[in-house]
Formats: sequence, C-alpha cells, structure tokens
Amino acid sequence: MPIKTLSPDSAAVSWGDPETIYAEHGRMSPIALFRAMMAGALPHEPAMAMMGVCLTAVEEGMIRLEVEPASVHLDHAGRMHGGILAAITDTAAGYAIHTRLGLGWTAATLELHQGFVQPVTLATGRVVCVGRVAHLGRRTAVAEADITDANGDLYVRMGTTMIVRPPPAQ
Repeated sequence: MPIKTLSPDSAAVSWGDPETIYAEHGRMSPIALFRAMMAGALPHEPAMAMMGVCLTAVEEGMIRLEVEPASVHLDHAGRMHGGILAAITDTAAGYAIHTRLGLGWTAATLELHQGFVQPVTLATGRVVCVGRVAHLGRRTAVAEADITDANGDLYVRMGTTMIVRPPPAQ
C-alpha cells in the first residue's frame, strides 16, 4: 500500500496486519506468498508499506519492487536517503532468494555492499528495483539488486550474501 502524501511535510501510512503474513510462512511457499502479496490477497510487509514500495513482479529467482520518490524519502540535500535505498535493495534481493527456497526455509542478510551511482530525487520519478539470485547454496546465498529509472539508467547497485536456514525441527 503506497504512502498517501497529505502535504509537503507530512504523510499518512497504513498497512495490513503483518500477522496474516507470518501465519502463511508455514503454509505457503515463499514464491506463492509473494505472489499473494502482489495480488493483494496478503498485505505488503509493514516496512515496505511504510516506504510506499509496491511489489510488481515475482518469478523464481527474481523480484521487482517499485516506488515513487516522495518528500518523505528525502535526506537533508533533497536526495532519496541512502538507508531507504539500501532497505529497498536488501528487500528485493532477499525476496528473490526466498523465491528459490522451500517451505519453511529462511534467509537473513549477512552482509551487503551498496554502490550509489547517482542520486534519486523527486525529479527522477518512479524507480524500479530488481533483485536477482546469483547463487543459492545449502548454507549461503548471493544476490544482487539494481535500482533504475524509467529509461533504464542505473542509480544504485547492491550485492548481498545471506545465510540460509532450514525450517525449525518439528
């Protein structure tokens, strides 16, 4: 659910109950869970809803997120805050890894490295973040995510290594 801007200096944010997402982790495969989120059958996670990020494509090993830069995203210099861009790329890469995991498996960020090629501003317009799996092993996974504009110009490139964990013992 995107951010609804009320005025240039405030915003109202709402999201669905995250418990509905958590409850499905043990019943749905991760790819089915993300597809349900994209279709609106499940809410987006609160952190992404808070930033106005929408899930727009889900494939095995690939996730696409989109966001329209708004004043609520900006730092002191009028650029989209690097921490917000890092959160978006980390989510896209993590979701992409999860699309390749089985029921109950999880992955968590061990490390990430972020390259900011050029600033994202309000004038940039809607940006797209595509996360892709580069390697999925038994204990770790490697993924990358790029943020581009409508012309395909690169703004951010991120790489991550995540730890992969099996479902808890029953």
